[in-house]
Amino acid sequence: MTDASRPIGPGPRGAGHGCLWGCLIAAAIAIVVTIGAMSYTGWWLFSGFRSDPALHLVMETVNSDRIARAVLGDNIEITSLASSSITSDTASGTHAYYVARVKGSKAEGMLAITLDTVAGHTHVTSEVLTGPDGSTYDLTTSQPTPPPGSI
Repeated sequence: MTDASRPIGPGPRGAGHGCLWGCLIAAAIAIVVTIGAMSYTGWWLFSGFRSDPALHLVMETVNSDRIARAVLGDNIEITSLASSSITSDTASGTHAYYVARVKGSKAEGMLAITLDTVAGHTHVTSEVLTGPDGSTYDLTTSQPTPPPGSI
């Protein structure tokens, strides 16, 4: 038995738009999250890295490296990050890889850096400098010049 007094067809005007509004709200949330992630990534690549203590450690070693100073000059600093990749898990710690644009008093270059952090201790596993002429220098294996009279 059917109720003959109930009309057949769509309900009152505006009914049935719940799905549309739900989809629009979900799309708006997805757009806001995407824009937020892209903004954070942009900020990190262009200025956020300046507060990273691991990169401060790297720049201390680069500024004291005789090869880096011969290629780039004094006061070497990171001007921006070309890319970064960070992976982390509880068993092996954190593995980070950066490609940074660096600039000294004489020239500019690129520095590829690999860092491993285990139990709060950061270890630089690789530093490869690419000079302005395209030559590469492995700063990981370079030895600092001993002070005069120490040999």
